[in-house]
Amino acid sequence: MNGNFDFSQYLAYQKKLREETGKLTAETVEGVWGDMEQFPRLLDVVERFNLASGTLGGGSANALLIYAQCPGATRLGSFEDWKKEQAYIRRGEKGIRVYVRSPGKEDSKTHRTKYYYNVEHRFDISQTTARSQPREVFWTEPMDIIRAIALAADFSIEYDSQIPDGVDGTYIPALNEVRVREGQDAQQMCFSLLKEFCHYEQHKFMGKGYERNPVTNFVALCGGYVLARRFDISTENILFQREVFPEIPGGNVQERCGAVRDLLSSVIRASGMAGEGI
Repeated sequence: MNGNFDFSQYLAYQKKLREETGKLTAETVEGVWGDMEQFPRLLDVVERFNLASGTLGGGSANALLIYAQCPGATRLGSFEDWKKEQAYIRRGEKGIRVYVRSPGKEDSKTHRTKYYYNVEHRFDISQTTARSQPREVFWTEPMDIIRAIALAADFSIEYDSQIPDGVDGTYIPALNEVRVREGQDAQQMCFSLLKEFCHYEQHKFMGKGYERNPVTNFVALCGGYVLARRFDISTENILFQREVFPEIPGGNVQERCGAVRDLLSSVIRASGMAGEGI
């Protein structure tokens, strides 16, 4: 770089990038929300980039951005990251805009480090000369996951022959118990428990404010889907019909975008905590 670094020019550039990126995020929300085919594909991105805490690309905003720009992405890195692995960006590839968390100055009163988010460009492994590694699958049998849930969960699991038709499982906070319908096969039972585990995690996080309603049901459904993908459980029969999407309050595009991002953040939190437990 020639000459002195112009910080004001950098700030103006970042402002423009944030505005463009915010617009892209909002457009993506409008496109996927309520769409029975696109929304599960967005959740696939959520699953891949929130498998481990701190993974670049994690978070609800970045899930939306990655889905909009490169929905098949599996692993992101900067030019320097790939160079360290002796891999290089293929000619003509366009960087993927994501928010990157960076440490700022320490607060003199609280002695806590403040963090800020800048928009930066990253490249997926498919855009480089690096060779993709096959994804490890840690689970081979649904019964293994069911056993792991039973061992890890802080709630009891009981069969209930009185559960109404159309309901496969229900978490009861007052009893700290998950009741599941008899007659399910191992795949169905596994998904039922994963979904109710997400209800349990929501209750643990929200406390007395928790109730089973369209929002918590939606978060649990999405969280169960994310975990099913993670543990290689079939998701073919998981339906994202229009009626399962909770109503988003009216308002401008930014407010709607914020509401959907908050829901995705709840999905990431619930599925992440349940996944860690398992």
